[in-house]
Amino acid sequence: MLRKGILPILFAVLISFAGTRLVACAGPAWPSDEERRFLDAYRTSVTAGASEEQFAHADKLYAEALEVLSETYVEKIDRMAFIDNSIAMLGDLETDDTSPVGVVGAVLDDSLHDLDPHSAYMTDDMFRRLQESTEGSFAGVGIVIALDDEKRIRIVSPIDDTPAARAGLRPDDRITHIDGYQMVGEPISEAVRRMRGRVGDPVTLTIKRVEDSFDVTVKRARIEVPSVTASIIDQDIGYIRVSRFDATTLDQTQEYLRELEDRIASPRGIIVDLRRNPGGLLDSAADIADQFLRDGLIVATEGRGERKLRSYEADRSDFFDQVPMAILLDRGSASGAELMAAALRENGRGIIIGERSFGKGSMQRIMPLTSGGGLKITTGYYTTPENHIVQGHGVIPDIEVTLADAEEFEREIDLEHALPSRRRDPRQSLATLEATSCEQDIEIERLGKSSRENLEENLAEGEEPIRDSVLECAVGYFDNGPLANYRNQVEPLLRAGL
Repeated sequence: MLRKGILPILFAVLISFAGTRLVACAGPAWPSDEERRFLDAYRTSVTAGASEEQFAHADKLYAEALEVLSETYVEKIDRMAFIDNSIAMLGDLETDDTSPVGVVGAVLDDSLHDLDPHSAYMTDDMFRRLQESTEGSFAGVGIVIALDDEKRIRIVSPIDDTPAARAGLRPDDRITHIDGYQMVGEPISEAVRRMRGRVGDPVTLTIKRVEDSFDVTVKRARIEVPSVTASIIDQDIGYIRVSRFDATTLDQTQEYLRELEDRIASPRGIIVDLRRNPGGLLDSAADIADQFLRDGLIVATEGRGERKLRSYEADRSDFFDQVPMAILLDRGSASGAELMAAALRENGRGIIIGERSFGKGSMQRIMPLTSGGGLKITTGYYTTPENHIVQGHGVIPDIEVTLADAEEFEREIDLEHALPSRRRDPRQSLATLEATSCEQDIEIERLGKSSRENLEENLAEGEEPIRDSVLECAVGYFDNGPLANYRNQVEPLLRAGL
């Protein structure tokens, strides 16, 4: 759906939580004298027998990539330092493809990662997988992954109702091997390639969880990613969970919201669950926030030198108008999920319950190169309606709910070469309480098949379903639970826009 003054964002890179934009780059670039130093140096790392045509193609790739980077990166690039760094990387280069393009592509990828965790070089095959990920369908196991500081494959979040979720994989698990192949030090693209395959074929993941290491074998499935599920809680509270933002998320959300409004005559509240949502398409996140807002700024973007780029304004408010709202966040909520939560709160629409979010507030563009492949480049920051930036800070909940068994978890600011924090929202939580203090029996009527339903169907005899204490806390906000004590503090602040 087009928004006033906004071109639609076409693609997003799920594995890095990034809302992205696909744009055409400038025409062909030719090497400068400075760039020639690298182009002379990398030839010694190439397999013998490479043709002059192959070298010319790779030379053009490096020169064009550096030109695009210099013009579009969020900070001004020191070209000499970038070239020096590229040359230094040749000594420790890890790549199986030692063709000219393979070597140059590997150097570009490492050099871009040294700028920030989300910038990268993309091969043509990676572009194809990128498009699959945003169309909401692919064949695999169903997890969002990233690299940690030790170049290990880290699970950011299992996708609801997928083999990975049903196998019990968790955020912050590390994948050390795939079908016995050592993955430490391998790029994300290699992990994705090995986990994708034919539907029904098994794949064995070796998981490192804190001090434990174990194998999990799952069968690959067609991941028709249902990014939205919904329920009715205690007969009069609407619940909608958005697990990611892709091209189909808005339609799914509207369908469930219509059903919830039809089924609940006098809603006591609406809960929007964005926990473990790694982000995705910025347009989708803004459109879904707009379902609950009459007017006001949803999110804006700014580039190099704090230059304002685009803004997304609310103009819809079709659903649950004036109904009290709680938004659930956790440490795995990133990018679009953080921006949607901030937009709803800063427009006085709802309170945030849960944990401080991940803290990814940068935006990336996917830029095809005429010489093949393309670049994913960080080009700016997202800003909230009150002109805060979540980069490095995350979104602070109004009411923090802590889990007793919560493990240490890397957020954006902990990633190697993370961009620095900027313009922090000064809000602090009004209260902090343990999730177990909220536990209460709630009645849940599910409107769609969810991962929790599948979990309950596959429980061994005598096992109890996993309790969602944070959700129970949020339900208690609307009735006589522990959080109800804070309603009189929070609601006036919302109405005042504070």
